[in-house]
Parts: sequence; structure tokens; C-alpha cells
Amino acid sequence: MKVVPFFMTVRNIKSGSTALLSCLMILLSGCVSKGPAGNVSTDSSRRSEATDQTQSSSRNTYKVLGKTYQILPDSRDYLDIGIASWYGRKFHGRTTSNGETYDMYALTAAHRSLPLPTYVKVTNLDNRRNIIVRVNDRGPFHDDRLIDLSFKAAQELGFSDKGTAPVVVEAVDSLNYPNGLTSPVEGPEESSTYYLQLGAFIVREGAEALMQDVKLLIADLAYSKIDIKILESARETSILYKVWLGPLSSEQEREALKSLVEDAQLGTPIRIEVN
Repeated sequence: MKVVPFFMTVRNIKSGSTALLSCLMILLSGCVSKGPAGNVSTDSSRRSEATDQTQSSSRNTYKVLGKTYQILPDSRDYLDIGIASWYGRKFHGRTTSNGETYDMYALTAAHRSLPLPTYVKVTNLDNRRNIIVRVNDRGPFHDDRLIDLSFKAAQELGFSDKGTAPVVVEAVDSLNYPNGLTSPVEGPEESSTYYLQLGAFIVREGAEALMQDVKLLIADLAYSKIDIKILESARETSILYKVWLGPLSSEQEREALKSLVEDAQLGTPIRIEVN
């Protein structure tokens, strides 16, 4: 499968106040807001409101804080694993990247590269809850985040009180391309995605060391292009850093890699199937 971010367009300002305005907007974007239940939301980490945010005439790329982001030509077969955050009251009622009004109580999301709109299934790997959300915004503009969910979506997935969660994000082709499939499908297609959790650590350095060891182990094998990522699971007093390998093409590939890691004495991977 091929793997592959809300903002309003800011017009160029030619007056001498540009630098001052930019500084003020950057400072404002760093403020943390409170969620509806009084919990700290992740508003400040999801997007930038700086004045160098522009969109190219081809609408295939855009720039935020000097970094250019590429928009995927389509969402077919999109599947990725990473960290989800959420945004709430601070942006409630503002305009999203595709011109809609952001509603923190709707099941929507922001993504850096998926076409707008795109329906995706998001699975919380901590509790296996999953929902379908509609991507209508850009963000989050932090490299360690994959998707930014509305407050309601985070609530449904059970992490609105934590701020972030490890997730699988999968485009729902039957909803995104209802007329482009070989046969009609009612609702999202049911399929399984396979992963290996290689280890879990309370210190990030331990997770990074294991990730590097496994990368070296499979570097010259047919599995070398499979993603290895560190995911974060928030706990009451700490964060658990988990090393995940996948997605894998089949249960057979999962078994082969599990044996490979065990034979190298790099631990006992946990086999995981996400439906």
C-alpha cells in the first residue's frame, strides 16, 4: 500500500508592519487553550498562523513557516501509523482549509497531505476504538504528529483527556470514490491490517535503540522498506514509548518478521491485527 496537513490564506502585506504582525501571530499560536472539560488541548501544536503560509497556483503544494508540503494526488490505499492530537475551542467557528466552518463537535480532522475532503478510519491503538472522520483541514505542522482530530473525534476515541494517542489512519476508498470501485460497496470495506509491536519503554532512548537495531537487522532483506515508528501512549504520570513495525502485507509476513526479531534476540514482538 502506498503511504504516504487548517489555515486561512494570508495575503501578502506590503506595509512596514509585516514583521510586527508576524511576530504577534507566532506568539499567539503558541498559547495553549483549554478544552471543554477543562483539560489542556493540543491546539498550539497543530498548526501555524504565521504569515509565510502560502498555497501554490497548482494547489498541489503549500508552505508553512518556510516548509513546503506536498498534497497527494488521491487518497486511494492510503494507510499510515503515527500519533494523533486534537484541537478544540480555540479554533471552533473558524474557517477550515477547504472553506468550511470548523465545528469541534463534528467528526472531522486535519491532515498535512490528504486531498480535501477525504474520509479516513482512525483506530486508537491503546483501546482499539475506531471511527470514521472527514478530513477538511490542514495540520498538524509538527513532524511527530500524523493527524489532528476534532474534540468530538478524540472524545469518541477515548483520548480527549490525554491530548495524544497512537493511531492507525486508513483512507476509506468506498466513501472517497463511490463511483470508482469495481463493484458497489455499502459502507467502509472490512479488512485487516497487520503490525508487530517490537517493544515498549518508559525511556525514549530505549525505544530509539531498539528501532535502530531492527532497522540494521532488516536493512538488506525484502522487509527493508517496511516502516518502523515510535508511538506514544500517555499514562497518568508518564509516557510509554512503543516501537511498531508495519503495516505488513499478510499474517505470513508478520510471522516471518516475528521469528527474525526473536532469532536476533531483540525481544518477543507482539502480533497485532487491526480491523
